[in-house]
Amino acid sequence: MTQTVLVLNADWTPLRVVSWERAVTLLLEDKVALVEAYAGRFVRSPSKGFPHPAVVVLRRYQAFRTRVRFNRQNVLARDGYTCQYCGARPIRPSGKPDLAELTLDHVVPRARSVEGRVPLQDGRTVSVTCWDNVVTACVACNARKADRTPPEAKMPLRTRPRSPNGLDLVWMAVLQVDIPDEWREWLPDGSPWRDYWTAELE
Repeated sequence: MTQTVLVLNADWTPLRVVSWERAVTLLLEDKVALVEAYAGRFVRSPSKGFPHPAVVVLRRYQAFRTRVRFNRQNVLARDGYTCQYCGARPIRPSGKPDLAELTLDHVVPRARSVEGRVPLQDGRTVSVTCWDNVVTACVACNARKADRTPPEAKMPLRTRPRSPNGLDLVWMAVLQVDIPDEWREWLPDGSPWRDYWTAELE
């Protein structure tokens, strides 16, 4: 049973993913309106019953949150559970990412840090462990790269690591759940959100 609900902003763009309990609370407080319900499912109390929310829309516009907590789960989600060196996206039989096959790699190795900071190729100096210097890597690529920089290892990055923005935060939340059919109409065309779990792997 799907336990999550897609929240759309007042401009009908995806904003976040919340638990069904939170969505019901927002509905009862009249902060959101029901857009889509899960077919054939209902939320019941001793005195009431109403459709189980799948997609809701805020009645008032809310600005994107800009700060995203830096942790393993969010780095993996930012990178789409994809190795940033070879492009591998290990998948379990259930269709979800195989987290055991993914690691975090310091682009500029920790061994190169001076007082906890490292220089990046663009000239900036950053903390050795931060959004701008950590990427998702499969176990094989992490071992192959070892304590070298990408140019030294001849392993160019597919995308430059960076701090996620508000839109990235939505994408990261969506990637962590199975995408129900009821959500698909409300996810942008051409986005990785629409068919992430069902897309054919290269």
